[in-house]
Amino acid sequence: MGPSSTPVESFLADVRALLVRTAGQLATLYTLALLSVVAAILPVLAWIFTPARTTSFAILGAAGLIAACAVIAALVLGGFAVRRRFSGQAAVARWVGTRSGSIASDLLSTVQLSQQQELAAPDGPAESAGRAADDSGVMPRRARALSERSPWSPELAAALRASTERRLAELRPHALLDQRWLKRATAVAATAALGHAAMWALAPGKMTAGWQHLLVPRHLPFDAQVLSSIPIVGDLDLTLNFPEYSRRAPLQLDSTAGDISALVGTRVAVTARLLVPAASVEIVLESDDGTATRIPAIATGDLVRSEFGISRSGRYRFAVSDSMGRRTLEASARSVEAQADTAPTVQLIAPADSLDVSNLRQIELAFVAEDDFGIAAAELVWESGADHGKKPVPLMEAAAQRAQGKILWDMSEVSLPAGADVRYWLEVRDTDNVAGPNVGRSRELRLKVVSPRERHEQTLAKQEELAEHMLTVLGRRLVLAGDDLAERDEITDKTAEVVVELGTLSAAYERDVHASPALRKVLTGLRERLDKWRTAEARLLAPAKGKPNVRLPAGRFAATDAKLVGELEDGVTLLADWLDRERLEGMLDLVDEVAGHQRRLRDLLEQHARTKDPRLKAEIERELRALDAAMAQLADQRSAMPQDVLDQFVHRDALDDSSQASCTAEVRKLFAAGDTKAAQAKLQQCSSELGRTTSSLEGSLDALRGDRFGEEQRKLDEVMNELADLARDQDDIAAEASRIFDEYAAKIERLSEDNQREAAKKIAGLLDKLRRRLAAMPEAGLTPFAQEELDIVQRRLVDLENMVDDGDLAEALAMAKQAKQSIDTIAGELDAALEDDPGSVFASDTERALEAAERARPVAKELVDTLSELAPAPRDVLSAEDKRALEVLRRRQAASRERGKRLGDRTKQLGDELPGDAGKEVGQRLQSALDHMASAEGRMRAMDPSGARQAARSASDALAEANRRTKGAARQRQEGAGIGDEPIRIPGAEEYRAPEQFREDILEAMKKKAPSGYDDMIRRYYQELIR
Repeated sequence: MGPSSTPVESFLADVRALLVRTAGQLATLYTLALLSVVAAILPVLAWIFTPARTTSFAILGAAGLIAACAVIAALVLGGFAVRRRFSGQAAVARWVGTRSGSIASDLLSTVQLSQQQELAAPDGPAESAGRAADDSGVMPRRARALSERSPWSPELAAALRASTERRLAELRPHALLDQRWLKRATAVAATAALGHAAMWALAPGKMTAGWQHLLVPRHLPFDAQVLSSIPIVGDLDLTLNFPEYSRRAPLQLDSTAGDISALVGTRVAVTARLLVPAASVEIVLESDDGTATRIPAIATGDLVRSEFGISRSGRYRFAVSDSMGRRTLEASARSVEAQADTAPTVQLIAPADSLDVSNLRQIELAFVAEDDFGIAAAELVWESGADHGKKPVPLMEAAAQRAQGKILWDMSEVSLPAGADVRYWLEVRDTDNVAGPNVGRSRELRLKVVSPRERHEQTLAKQEELAEHMLTVLGRRLVLAGDDLAERDEITDKTAEVVVELGTLSAAYERDVHASPALRKVLTGLRERLDKWRTAEARLLAPAKGKPNVRLPAGRFAATDAKLVGELEDGVTLLADWLDRERLEGMLDLVDEVAGHQRRLRDLLEQHARTKDPRLKAEIERELRALDAAMAQLADQRSAMPQDVLDQFVHRDALDDSSQASCTAEVRKLFAAGDTKAAQAKLQQCSSELGRTTSSLEGSLDALRGDRFGEEQRKLDEVMNELADLARDQDDIAAEASRIFDEYAAKIERLSEDNQREAAKKIAGLLDKLRRRLAAMPEAGLTPFAQEELDIVQRRLVDLENMVDDGDLAEALAMAKQAKQSIDTIAGELDAALEDDPGSVFASDTERALEAAERARPVAKELVDTLSELAPAPRDVLSAEDKRALEVLRRRQAASRERGKRLGDRTKQLGDELPGDAGKEVGQRLQSALDHMASAEGRMRAMDPSGARQAARSASDALAEANRRTKGAARQRQEGAGIGDEPIRIPGAEEYRAPEQFREDILEAMKKKAPSGYDDMIRRYYQELIR
């Protein structure tokens, strides 16, 4: 539109452009909606009906035709037709009139008058409008002639145009357009697009498969030109070669129908005989999702061979091609069922589903895992917030179908702060190396890490605050005037607060495993006495309560003042003394914790030196950090100790923790440099230094108790001295028992030489018979523990043969008894397994194994009885002098046992008068020693040198352990401070057998020849250990 266009023409041009643009938009939106619907429907139809290739082409052609027609219609209806319809201004004016009726007639008249003026003007409308009249006012000749012929006046036409222009100025082209057209088209296009996108989001696999059906060339059976109504092959033989991890032998299926059900990863070897002529043969392997694979076959005469692997379920057909290239396929397909390997089932057993555990304790966990083919590895997994970790769990047997065992989880490995919540579970991986490994996971258990020592430190801080409060009350009482009733009333209330705080502190110590029973007793007594005299003072003060003018007699409070001041003085002193004692005991607890970390670090370094496992480096570094943290806590504890206590009781060397810190730093440096042996040696030096520190601090604690708790320490010294004397006497008895046994062992060894040939002859037949019955046990029916016991039986039988050949009948008898015991254990284990899970897939094998074990038990008993007859009895070997010596030793043992009983009674009588848990610990350990003494006495009476020696030594060891344990119990030693302390056990699991490695180490050591004369004793000792 040129610059000389009138407003009417400009308005109409804008409306025409708007109409053309809107028509184009509408056509585009509807076309896109149609294309989106077609694109969505096509893959759905293809996925449902799975059309053949020719049908796919037809569908795609039809869809392309629809799309082309839609595009052409959009171009015609949205472009050419609209432009042609609104090519003239009159058509546009009529359309405007339909949208705005008030201007319809005027606008159309103005357009028509303008067109007539254009016809009258020779130079066109632009120039005629500019030359309506010349400068002289005379109209041109043609215009004047047209004016004379026209029924309207130019002035009226100009007025109409001006009026129309004014009204058009108030009208906007976009206001004439119905916006609902565009909104409706946009909604339709958006709905189609969103629906299409939703289909891809909800079923991407099916949509992809549908397009693949349409676009990707496939070789489906029914794409063939000919479908055979008769069989193509016959005499079909299959060989299933299962995956290696399944440990299954190949399965031969002769003259089979051809249907296959096997594990994923199985290789199928196919052999068949052709029934029709063929130039080439192939197998068409189809999966359930419609994809097909063509596998060539080798034809030798009429014999066909091929091989394929099973990766998914589906079906397969034979196809042949003749010399002309025509392809024929079997109409009937054979099924292929792919069996998935399932994940292992895992059961994890803990002392409780939710535990509060000290950060220095060990937790006993048990697990049972089963897999249909084999277990590769197991890991204990834990998480706490952002912290997480894994602990490898050793398995008794590699790739076993069933695994069970116990785990001792040391919480020091976790290195989490007190209050942390930990989730843990067991993950077990199977041996599937085809589609796996599959991971089985146990149920999730929880525990909360707690620190008894930290709680104890918090209670000690409350005790220190209480001591300061009591000191303040004591100071105010010392300067209290007798007639100042208001001040006395306030001090009485403060004393009541002290009484309440004493009760609170005593209750806190009741739940504190570190607090001595004597401390709780002191606090309770002090509270009761203070409360008694405070109540008496309150009664004396009652008449003046709330009466400021009342005067009470002089000396009315003298007695209560003296008692309360005395109790407060004693209380402040007692609290201060106990605070110093608890702080010093706390230092010893921290030293124990450092020692525990050193022991664990020593074990880790030994493992690393032996295995070179890189995973141990992270554990070693974590343990070094924990050791540094414990050393830092020890330094803080030392700085909190009062200086007068350090100066008076603690030796300077015991306070030098810098040497320990530098020692640990040297261990870290050596390990980082790769010198593990040097790091081990340095750590041993650190442990020795720490041992000297422990001894020095224990001496300091004894000195403090002797100075401030003299009577308590005196009684402890009395018990410890008596215990030490008893231990020395027992050591002498054990030494004499060993001397007698040595002489007996020398004689029994000489006598055994005469029975060697006779024993070998009798034992050989029984051993062969026993081995045949043991060989009847199917391996699949044995639990891991039963398999372990069976291995032990086999090794013991070999040892028994060797010992009979060497003439050591006593040791051979011990081996026979161990073998019999293991066979009995196998029978009990298998019986329990059947009772626990009678529906197990291994139940039938387990029943057969149990029957074989029951048949082997009588033979094992006969073997033991035969060797017992061949081995000489101790009474027949001992001389009269040896028997007298044993009788004298028995009397000494009886006297020593009586002393031990009296010491136990004395300790029980003292009870809480001994520091810490010393009385309880002495009683428990002493009872163990007394039991061994009684056993030794009985063995001596029965003239059994071997049993007497073992029992006497066990009693001596028990007394030494009692001496060591009592020192720690006297100071309320923290449980779990050491790695070797008793873990948190699973209730009811005490009868669980020793782990295989432990039993193996013991039983393998038994093969080594002991010094002459020790055989019988060692046999009995090892038998006791492995029970």
